[in-house]
Amino acid sequence: RGYRGKHPHNDMKVSKHSKSTDKRNPKLDVEYAKLDSKQKYSYIRDHQGFFPQATATVVCHANIAEDQVITLTSADGVTKTYTGKTSEDLAANQFKSDGNATVTATSLHDCIVNANGHDGKILSSRDTATLTLTQRDPGPDGNSAITSDFHSDATVPSAFTGG
Repeated sequence: RGYRGKHPHNDMKVSKHSKSTDKRNPKLDVEYAKLDSKQKYSYIRDHQGFFPQATATVVCHANIAEDQVITLTSADGVTKTYTGKTSEDLAANQFKSDGNATVTATSLHDCIVNANGHDGKILSSRDTATLTLTQRDPGPDGNSAITSDFHSDATVPSAFTGG
């Protein structure tokens, strides 16, 4: 026979996968670092509050010139260099840097998400001249370095953080 009536724990609506706190336990980072790549996904799902996807915010500026570069590394170690040029060439990871911050940010975004760029390994969202870059794969491996020789008016962090 099945259970009849209201279940005594019916008012518990908490999922083990819900993010209930912004506090990070540093012990989880240490344990996560010891795992091989096949175990990392299940570890993240089993530990509530452990959703570390590294992010970085890049603010483009009109002074980004031709042949200036930004180099990004995804969480799985794929490194790509994106170069400013007078015209966009997605196959060569060249973005348009024509003296307009919004056009430059749009073109750089297009290069990053392109199949010849990071192709989804680094997710990019754009708001005018600001790009928010997020590592697809969670974990501390996403805290990779960002190198750039962009003009000092542009804001480029030295690394992804939060992973």
